[in-house]
Amino acid sequence: MNKIKILIVEDEPIIALNLKQVLIELGYEAFGIANNRCNTLKLLDENKKTPDLILMDIYLQGPTTGIMLAKELKDTLKNVPIIFLTANSELATIKEASETLAYGYLIKPYKKNHLQATIEVTMKKAYEDRKASLDLNSIKNINKSLEQQLQLDLESKSRTVKLKYGYLFDKEKQNLYFGDELVKLTTKELAIISILCKSPGQIISQEQIEYAIWQNEPAGYAAFRSVLFRLRNKIHKDLIINQNNSGYKIQML
Repeated sequence: MNKIKILIVEDEPIIALNLKQVLIELGYEAFGIANNRCNTLKLLDENKKTPDLILMDIYLQGPTTGIMLAKELKDTLKNVPIIFLTANSELATIKEASETLAYGYLIKPYKKNHLQATIEVTMKKAYEDRKASLDLNSIKNINKSLEQQLQLDLESKSRTVKLKYGYLFDKEKQNLYFGDELVKLTTKELAIISILCKSPGQIISQEQIEYAIWQNEPAGYAAFRSVLFRLRNKIHKDLIINQNNSGYKIQML
């Protein structure tokens, strides 16, 4: 079985070398080490292979942060998951990093077993996302059959919302489907999907979404992010996206 190839983007040489040694001890392959944007792009350009995973420090040498670099690499390394590494645990930093749709986030100093667990969970989720993308054509066909079943009456035409990545939302029954399978969601998670599907493809503010979830209950940003994080772990990571920090939208087919 091929070892998982991991690219380390870290500007502290000692930390980078220690991380490389830990990865080798855990049975992974070190793809290489880079300390800034320029060296990262050079390493990727010179290497004929592509890493399976990137461990990215948020604060790097030079003007480009790890968050900015992650956004840049998203187009060229679309299927390569990123885990952020940082000593900064401030909420604002976590929020900014989360908008890149990274698969994981580790606060330094991190334990060896936590690092391994995060890598394994990330690789499994990334594999499922790739598989979902590859199976999209067959999922679309299943969705057509499912949609025909949901459209047996006239109302069904207005209650069905076709979404990207093989998802279908039934507004009347408040059910989200992936192909012909029902996606199991909590009440609060369904509330997010429901309000976004009322205006699919359009930006809904965070305040509107929070009200749909809690209504008369007071809730803070951390509670909202927690629900959204759990929801995104159950669906394709790009189905719900943040639009210019002004709100969220669900992607239509």
